[in-house]
Amino acid sequence: MIGPCAKQTTRATIVALDGSRYVGENDCLTPQATCPRGDMPSGVGYELCASICHQTGHAEVNAVRAAGSAAEGAILYLEGHTYACGNCKAVAAAAGIREIVVAPPPPRRPYD
Repeated sequence: MIGPCAKQTTRATIVALDGSRYVGENDCLTPQATCPRGDMPSGVGYELCASICHQTGHAEVNAVRAAGSAAEGAILYLEGHTYACGNCKAVAAAAGIREIVVAPPPPRRPYD
């Protein structure tokens, strides 16, 4: 059963050049009632997300996977977190994301 992260729900939305949207979240394959990272600060203990919660990736990575080649030149909007970690920045850059914005994505235009 896929479920939400117990510590913090994060969503990444990639808005492609053609207006298409691709969303990734930090879902877990083995969600926990309480976060195994406990009170660790943000950016610390991510290995527990993979080993205990079986998180398939951070929201940014999952959004890039969903977007595939449509990520080239796109903007990634990050919600639920205050920054993208180094690995997520590297994945986004490798996919051709031109900017990461820590804010909700803009509303859809009527013709999208």
